[in-house]
Amino acid sequence: MRFLIVRKADAETEAGGPVTQALVDAMAEHCDRLAAEGRFISGEGLKPSREGYRVHFNQGREPVVVDGPFAEARELVAGFSIIEAASMDDAVAWVKQWPAEDAAGQAEIEVRPLGCPGGLSNFGDPAEDDSRRPRFMVMLKANPRSETDWNPGPEILGRMAEANRAGAEAGYLIAGNGLSSSRHARRVRFSKGHPQVFDGPFAEIKEMVAGFWVLRVDSIDDVIAWARTYPFPDGDEARLEIRPLYSMEELLAPLA
Repeated sequence: MRFLIVRKADAETEAGGPVTQALVDAMAEHCDRLAAEGRFISGEGLKPSREGYRVHFNQGREPVVVDGPFAEARELVAGFSIIEAASMDDAVAWVKQWPAEDAAGQAEIEVRPLGCPGGLSNFGDPAEDDSRRPRFMVMLKANPRSETDWNPGPEILGRMAEANRAGAEAGYLIAGNGLSSSRHARRVRFSKGHPQVFDGPFAEIKEMVAGFWVLRVDSIDDVIAWARTYPFPDGDEARLEIRPLYSMEELLAPLA
């Protein structure tokens, strides 16, 4: 099974401060335990929400764009990993070993099973090529319907599959994943490095993620143009958050 490991934001990640060598080394050691077994698929950092955008649509399918930053720091996403694990318990056990060097031992991590409730295939890898073009993560926000593991049906799923295929073949859509509802999720909250696990569902529906895509394009305008025509399952009611991803060079530049 594949799981999305979501590092929640905090004041430090929202400030966009530089990473330390101690944190880089500790995270590398932590991830290497799965990487050695071929079970660490990808890991990415999101730039602070001040560099992000939120999008909803008016009745003419025109995008309404709101610039960041956003106030709900504890519910924002600061980074994510995709891992292979035998079960949710196995994934949580790995997360419980999260390095204390992160967030001074106060990190909060959410563990979500990957997989669209309607059966739409996940695809791609956010780091699958070495192009220098920017990458953007488009997060489809959850709503009460998605929290029921709603299946939008074959017509909508077929349109989404075709749009995913076309974008992947064109080279700009490099990953896409659906998520089941938060009742299948767990959160691991650290206090002075000690983990406490909480079972879903969670109450903050409007800030949770129901699915995401990663695009490699030249600018945010290209992302919004894509979103304008993509057949989201919520149609004109879709709410999106768009955040640029860090490149490895940007993350490690302060250490050079």
